Amino acid sequence: MRLLHLFSLLLVLFSCNESKKDKASATNEVLEDFSKMPDSVILKGFAILDTIQLKPVVQMVKELRQIPELQEIGVGDELLSFRLKNGPIMLLKLKEFSPQTKGGTASMATTPIMALNITNADENSANVVGAQRGENRQNKKAFVLAPYLWYFKNDDDAKVPYSKLKNHRNYKGNVNYKSNKTEDSQTITIDDYLSFNDYDMVYLSSHGSQICKWWWEDVIETTSNCRSHISSGIKFTKNNLQALLNLLKSKNVKGVALAYDELYFLPEFFAYTYPEINNKLFIFSACQLGQRGDVETTFNSILQNGQLFYWHNSVFPEDASKAFSYMYDRMLQYGETAPLAFKNTPYELKENLKTFASEEKRGNSVEVYTYLKMANKGNAMHLIEPISFIDEKTKKELQEGVVYPFEGILEDDQPEEASFTLEFLGYTVQEMEDKGMSLSLKVDGNAVLDHISFVPDTDPYDNIEVKVGENEKTTLVTFKGVKLKKDLKKNSSVKLEAFFHFSEENYGYQMIHVSTGSSDMRIVMNAPDGTINMFFDADNYGLKMTHPVENKTLYSDEEGYIYINAPGKGWMKTKLIQMFGAVAQFAPIDMDFMALEMNKGSVMHKIAAFAGDITIAKLENEPRAKKISGGIGTEKTVFNVDGRVTITFDGKKRLESMVEGPSSIHYYYEEQQITMPSAQIFSMPSFK
Repeated sequence: MRLLHLFSLLLVLFSCNESKKDKASATNEVLEDFSKMPDSVILKGFAILDTIQLKPVVQMVKELRQIPELQEIGVGDELLSFRLKNGPIMLLKLKEFSPQTKGGTASMATTPIMALNITNADENSANVVGAQRGENRQNKKAFVLAPYLWYFKNDDDAKVPYSKLKNHRNYKGNVNYKSNKTEDSQTITIDDYLSFNDYDMVYLSSHGSQICKWWWEDVIETTSNCRSHISSGIKFTKNNLQALLNLLKSKNVKGVALAYDELYFLPEFFAYTYPEINNKLFIFSACQLGQRGDVETTFNSILQNGQLFYWHNSVFPEDASKAFSYMYDRMLQYGETAPLAFKNTPYELKENLKTFASEEKRGNSVEVYTYLKMANKGNAMHLIEPISFIDEKTKKELQEGVVYPFEGILEDDQPEEASFTLEFLGYTVQEMEDKGMSLSLKVDGNAVLDHISFVPDTDPYDNIEVKVGENEKTTLVTFKGVKLKKDLKKNSSVKLEAFFHFSEENYGYQMIHVSTGSSDMRIVMNAPDGTINMFFDADNYGLKMTHPVENKTLYSDEEGYIYINAPGKGWMKTKLIQMFGAVAQFAPIDMDFMALEMNKGSVMHKIAAFAGDITIAKLENEPRAKKISGGIGTEKTVFNVDGRVTITFDGKKRLESMVEGPSSIHYYYEEQQITMPSAQIFSMPSFK
């Protein structure tokens, strides 16, 4: 019966041969420009809607054709459209949208000439969404619009991106999710649709429909002059119609159509509003957006770098949820670009999806299939930054503000070192090697590694360690003993920046601020003949040493003076070379004190300096040292040196202890405040 109905409609259209003298070019100029549309014409359009609604389609067309100002008529499955001269496109629902799919019925759905687009982004030219936002690019923004949540309820596929992005490191706190929970909700506004440039990823879940039989100057065309229509969810009534029109004119909105109580978007809306789109991803999950190619043509003209995904025919919300859930997992867990994630999405999730199982299920509909399609231009976009700093202890992403295990004594005029573990996503080790991908690392803006190639990992004894991560597209790389080229301050913030170079122009990026913590420490030296306590204050480089058994206390300052409380004379300070050996004998372990060069302080400071000079990275490259425990995920790392000294590092990679037989040195990282006593300088000419 539906075919007979359409056939009779075509007869009506062809039977009308009145000449229309106004050319398309004359009306296209104001077709979508509300600022040039008289209110009287718009209101007349609504008056016509009032008179023709509820009538048979053939009767509607007959009455419309009698209107002198009529410019065009369109008929689709759910919508009839017409436009008066100098007026907007007016829409009338012929029936309610399918209660099962995201828009149009299947009876007019067409099978595409090709199942999927051939347009593929250059896999060698990848970039990241939001790449134009400088240092802030890792804090990405997503906009999820669900104007028909009240309609789809728990099946709305808009919940997929929201659930997967809201806690992701690049999007946490930056996912704007807006929905109409009831049919009368007005949560979503025209400003939301005008704000897409503020976001890196936009997901719209709505209804879509095609009007694919157009009358234009007495010509019927079935394969061109067709338009896609996307429901906005923006409702209005006669009482607030004028306010809506004033708003559209004030914001220079173009490319919309007006139904009896709702605003619809045409593809032209996006072309007018966003003439250039850079480094973004769009997903329009609605029915019938791919049937005539107007959506793809529009986005291929405005995309500079980016992708749009959309459905060819009608689609069930649950099918859309499954397809996009898989795609998001590939983009987030594997770090793949959107085109590659689309390519890797299984056939059964994106192609030949049945729209209706039988005619009984959807009345006069026929069984057809739908396809997920892609409009694509420029670079293949990563949804996330495919690089991050990893905490070696937890094997999870390094958190902002944590105390980082820098190696060295802070504020001693000597540059520190550090080891960094980074996670690289989106590429196998072989792909990174074949494409010559590399890393650059900056510490407080200073480049400490510059375009370093880290694969293949052929030398087990070098300062780069490569491990496979959670999947074949995840790689963990540790760069050991990186020289930072600067002396770090105590309890300060340090900015770390990592650059994952896909090419010279495009790269993944992460920036994080960590803390240096404090180099203050309490050191306990145990030996068979007693215990010595040492306290180090990094603020003034002051050092205090107590020998409880002998009831002695010594101090040392950054200039190298050693302070002694001489009986009957009070505090004296000296740099006599003989004092070096006297102090060195207090150390219970022979660690070659005289070989350790000091640029400030005295020999007493050498014991504190071990905390910065003896590092995991150095011991891993020392032939005499053997690692007997430790690694990523363990609390402590332990080495044995020369078969006699056991050296332990704590969970933060700090030197914890050195033990040789009954003797040991233990390091406790605690705040200290040392005030030097007032002392006279003691010197003898013969010792200068």
